[in-house]
Amino acid sequence: MPAKIVPPLDELDLSGVLVRTDYTDDARFQEVLADARQQVGPNSTDRASLLVVEDPRLARITPARIPEMVEVEDFVFVADARSMLDNTLLIVDVFNASETYLATFRIVPEAVLAIEVNLVLANLDFIDFLEVVDPDGVFRESFG
Repeated sequence: MPAKIVPPLDELDLSGVLVRTDYTDDARFQEVLADARQQVGPNSTDRASLLVVEDPRLARITPARIPEMVEVEDFVFVADARSMLDNTLLIVDVFNASETYLATFRIVPEAVLAIEVNLVLANLDFIDFLEVVDPDGVFRESFG
């Protein structure tokens, strides 16, 4: 088995990891990433950091395969084929001791910072967000 892909370093450990699984359109991926990192509050720091993991071996993998292929501990954002269509990101619980292990839901770009901050700082758990997604499976709340 090949070694796991390691995300870029975040010395403060305050950034979420974004795994790219769709490689059909590089320009569109850059748009999705820019939208996910957009400023959502009054301060220039009111934006998601997102450590991006890009590797062709990740093309079209399922959320269940992420923990075996990428070195992540708690949760991961995923830019998949649907992301390229509607700008939502998939989020996956990859904390193997969690009651929601491998559970997923989608989020709009404006909500990325709220999810990133609250999960990284452990203010909220994955299930707290999962329980309040809209009926279509998309979380739309944000700061501001």
